[in-house]
Amino acid sequence: MQNHYEVLGLSMHATQEAVRRRYRELVRQYHPDVNPSPLAKERFLRIQEAYQVLSDPERRRHYDALLRLQLGEPPSARYNQPRTQPSRPAAPSQPRAPASDELRRAILQAERAFLQGRMQDALYWAKQATRLAPRHPKGHEIIGDVYRTQGHYDAALSAYTYAIQLDPNNPDLQRKLDATLARTQTPSASPPSPLLRNLPALKLPPEWKLYAAQALGWGAVLFLLTLAHTIPGNPLALGWSVNLLVYLILAGFLTGFLMAISRWVAPIGDAFPWRRRGGQISAGGALIGLSALCFPLAVLLYTLLALTQGGLSQSVARVFGVGGALTLGFALLYPHDMLYTMLFGGNMLFLALMGGWYLADNLRLSP
Repeated sequence: MQNHYEVLGLSMHATQEAVRRRYRELVRQYHPDVNPSPLAKERFLRIQEAYQVLSDPERRRHYDALLRLQLGEPPSARYNQPRTQPSRPAAPSQPRAPASDELRRAILQAERAFLQGRMQDALYWAKQATRLAPRHPKGHEIIGDVYRTQGHYDAALSAYTYAIQLDPNNPDLQRKLDATLARTQTPSASPPSPLLRNLPALKLPPEWKLYAAQALGWGAVLFLLTLAHTIPGNPLALGWSVNLLVYLILAGFLTGFLMAISRWVAPIGDAFPWRRRGGQISAGGALIGLSALCFPLAVLLYTLLALTQGGLSQSVARVFGVGGALTLGFALLYPHDMLYTMLFGGNMLFLALMGGWYLADNLRLSP
């Protein structure tokens, strides 16, 4: 069976621009609307799958490592550290060959599981690799990738730190370590001003402004819930009113913004690590799209993923929980149509919540 590079007709050293250019050429050639051949549809689906992996730098790195393992090559040349001592002329040790094969298999399974989003399986096989070869950096790196994806930044930082000690010249590891370290650092407390030193009875925490802003924000969300009951407006389609739509959008946006600013959720790039560019559908994108169509169905799908595959992210679970609670609150307080509000109110609220989340992330990362 052809690998993704062979499907696109490219080498493993092809640039991202070459991948995009080749993808556009093949789409124009094999799209079912253009090519009526019965084999064109199957070829087109394989092209789509290959581009979905190779156009994402993070997934491409994992796929390249997986492909090298399948081809019998080392996961990466940078992991083959030069020997500082001359090799001994003794006969090769027979028991080490099976251990090497077992290590290769564990890394292969961990890479494949992470690429497919099966985080619990990826973590299991990565830990197996670290048991077989504690000084091999790849197992520790995959453990860090899994924890970073799930939002456990302290655990990810520990795994990346250990891996980079074993492979200090790895730029990808250094980049991941720096990004994770930035997530775990908290702003240092600023020294008190001279005016506050003269008022010992008013010892306020340095982040009092943030707490006050959060209190006002959550108060505004509760106020919007109250308005849905006291000033519901005149119902139009589906029993909804323009007032209710405004309340849902504002409450969702404020909630997403407050949760991100309060660091109750990880950045969207970590909560949805398979976001795609170029119009391609990803696991995170599909989840957001399904939420826009039917929020309760998206919650049900996420619950099944959490039970079978270990979940996508704790942050996504928190966002779904808070979004569901707000939707239920609006449904109970809105006097005109509780059923439609409960079934479809979460669609608008969740999209607005994602917008507030995204804005807060950009404000936090801006200098």
